[in-house]
Parts: sequence; C-alpha cells; structure tokens
Amino acid sequence: MPEVPASVDRHVLPRVLGPVAAFCVVVGCVIGSGIFMVPASVAHDVPFVGGILLVWIVAGILSGLGALTLAELGAMMPQAGGPYVYLRAAYGRLPAFLFGWTEFTIERTGSMATLAAAFSRYFIQLVGPPDGIDGKVWQGLVAITAIAIVTAVNILGTRRGGALQVFGTFLKVGGVLALIALPLILRRGGAENLSPIWPQAWNTSVVMAMLAAMVHVLWAYDGWINVTPLAEEVREPGRNIPRALILGMGSLIAVYLSMTLAYHFVLPLGDIAAANDPRGRIEKAVAAVYCQELLGQPGVVAISMLVMCSTFISLNGNALTGPRAYFAMARDGLLPPALGRIHPRFQTPANAVLAQGLWASMLVVVGTAIVAGKAPAAAVDSTGPAAWLSAAWIKLHETPLYDILLTYVIFGANLFYLLAISSVFVLRAKYPDLERPYRTWGYPITPILYVIVSVIFLGSMLINEQSRVQAIVGAGLILLGIPAFAILKRGDEPEISRGSTV
Repeated sequence: MPEVPASVDRHVLPRVLGPVAAFCVVVGCVIGSGIFMVPASVAHDVPFVGGILLVWIVAGILSGLGALTLAELGAMMPQAGGPYVYLRAAYGRLPAFLFGWTEFTIERTGSMATLAAAFSRYFIQLVGPPDGIDGKVWQGLVAITAIAIVTAVNILGTRRGGALQVFGTFLKVGGVLALIALPLILRRGGAENLSPIWPQAWNTSVVMAMLAAMVHVLWAYDGWINVTPLAEEVREPGRNIPRALILGMGSLIAVYLSMTLAYHFVLPLGDIAAANDPRGRIEKAVAAVYCQELLGQPGVVAISMLVMCSTFISLNGNALTGPRAYFAMARDGLLPPALGRIHPRFQTPANAVLAQGLWASMLVVVGTAIVAGKAPAAAVDSTGPAAWLSAAWIKLHETPLYDILLTYVIFGANLFYLLAISSVFVLRAKYPDLERPYRTWGYPITPILYVIVSVIFLGSMLINEQSRVQAIVGAGLILLGIPAFAILKRGDEPEISRGSTV
C-alpha cells in the first residue's frame, strides 16, 4: 500500500479534526457563493423550470457519484493530499504531480480567488469604494484582504481553521434554511411562476444550453472533494471520511433543490434570468432580488451579509484543505522541501498555506486588471493571427471577475476529478487485498456513470464558445506542469512504508 514514506514520518500531521469538522468541511466548502448567484445564469441559459431543476439534479447526482467513489479511496488511504495520493498510487508520479500543479495554478487557488471575488461583490454593496478608487479595483482589494485573513487563520492552527469552519457552516446553513422557509412564512409566491416547465421542442441547442448551464451548477457543487486532503488530520478516517462525504452530499442536494424551487416560486423566470447581468452589477444578484421581493431593502442587506459569511467560510475551507496536497508533494520530493515543513509551534504546513494564499491573490490581481483595465491598442486594432487573441481579450474584459475565475477553475477541476474517480478501478486491480473500510456503493456502475458524464461535460466546455477560452487556458497551464515536473522533482520514487499507522 502506498503509505507515507518511513523516512519522513516525522512530518506527519496530527489528527485534530473530528466527525463534525469533517462534515462541515464538505458542506461548508460547497455552500459558498454558487447557490446565491448561479441560479441567474442557469435561468438565462435554460428558460424553462423543468430543465433548470434537471440541471441541478444531474449535477448533484454526478457530484454524489464522485463522492461515493472517493469515499472508498479516502478511507483506504487516509493521508494528506487526497487525490494526489490516489493518483500517485494508481498512475505514478507525473499524473499525481500534474494534479498538485493544477491545484496550485488553477483549481484550488482559482476557487479561492473566485470565492473572494464573490465575497467582495457583496461587501462593496455595503461598503462602497473610497473616493478616487474605481469600484472594480476596490472589489479586487477587498478580495485580496479576505484571502489574507483566512490564510493567516490557517497558518496559526488547524484547530482554529476547523473551528471557524464548523461555526461558519452552522451559521450559513441556518441562513439558507431561513431563506427557503420565508415564502411559506410570509405566504408569498405562486405556482404560476414555475412555468414554462419544458421547452416547446427539444433540439441540440437546448441540450447545449443545459450543458453550458451545468458549468455554473457544478461550480455551485464544487468542494465535495475537499475533506480527503485532510484525511491525515481526521480522527478515525476509515469511518468519518465516508460518512462526511455521503451525508454531506445528500444534505447539499436537498438544500440546493429546495433553494432553487424557492427562487422560482417567488420570482418569475424572466426576473431571475435578468439577474444574470453581464456587467456584474451587485444589486441584481439573484439572492438579493429574492430577498428584496420578500423583505424589501432590509432583505438586501441581510442577504449581503449571509453571502459574505457563506463565501468567507467556503474560502476558509479551501485555505484549510488545499495546502495539504503541496505539503504531501514536497514530502515526496516533487516540490521544494520548504513546502513540506510543519511549523514547530502551530503544527501546520505553514509555508504551503502561505504559498497558496499568495498565488490566489495574484489571480485576483490579474483578473482585476483584465476587468478594470483598458484594452491595449494592439488588442483593439489587431488583424490576422492576432485577431483571435484580440477577440478573447475583449470577451474577457466584458466578463465579470467572478465569471472569469469560475470557468477558469471548473475545467481543470473536473479533469482531475475524473482521473481521481477512475483510479478506483486501477487500485482495486493493483491492491485487491488492501483493507477497505468502505467500498463504493454500486461499484462498478457508480464510477462508470461518473466517468461518462464527465467526459461529455468536458467536451462541451471545449465546444461552447462561452467557456472555450478559459478551458484552453486551463489546459495550457496543466501541460506546463510537464516541464515543471522535470525541473522540480528530486530523486526517484520514495521508499514506501507498509507499516505506517497514518
């Protein structure tokens, strides 16, 4: 069994997280900004309620199938790094390195940047920019500040990061349940808002629109994988990791469907779709429209505070979980040794946490420059081969910071989710006698369905004009990991200890 190398046992992280913290990592990381903002984009792409619900159900089932499979791997190999560990055991060092590389350059840091952008999007509704500072620049500064805070908290202690995650998760789940109950309490809304149910005719364009909408919905579900990188720090991981994943995903699907139905019960479809403002105007975020309809202006203030809390806790969850992959890679000689050090006082992978926070902040800076800056003259006037790059720059310039970062994240994330889930087949063949405290329910159908749907979805992202640019950029950054692997790796595959108690 691929365990922590015996030579680096002194770098093992302490088990300080219990079952409640593990559950709150799953739920708290997933419920971030998506359910408050994504339904507007979905309604814009899919103008019929039956299709909207179908997109949320399919994306939820897909994520659930992935969670059911990943639970087996997390219980079987409870080590820091999660998918990095499974990919290394199944496919070798290079694919595992590319996962960690993608986590750092795209997925985890991009998720943090996206969540921070969502946090700042609502923050600046309550606290406007100071005189002389452009609103988009102010939004970027607020996002960077939020990243800095959660980075500091998780350097100072895993218990502190976990406690913040538990407290914040209960707070924001309570807020979401209150939002769902409001129409019933106030007796507002009506079934007439739930039409049309289906399109007049099904065709290729309808299916492609639903696949485009699924990019946003999968972002809303993204984060269910986050508990596995913490497996080395979870007590009784063989039991607590599968429970956290299965119970967490079941809870999330129920909450998301209920919240989506509540939006559409209260607001006409056209009003929800109109909240998909291409200029990213704060006041038209769908959750704010919903609360203003039910509670007036105080509702807008209340939802702003709830979304800020929700995105901040999800941001904290990413700061808590992501660095464990870089820490594990450094232990294996695939990243600089400094990233594999545990802080002598705080007992955290402090350098890895800091590096992640700095790169996430850089992504915010780049995204803000694209959104707020003016197009270079060369980009505006270009012809010939440069015309495509010019059109891509202008398209990104017209896209809100949140949406740029979202699509940038989803392609790389789902590509490696696909590889991690498919590794269950390889590991069952390579290690048939390995103890598995939990076995994937419905195997092999469960992971096969996940693989099929993921391949279709990734192909649709490359075909769809709205997501193609960010997907290609994401793919290019993944490929850059190949020369980076050659430069950064140290030595051969480390000796494996079968006797580790990790």
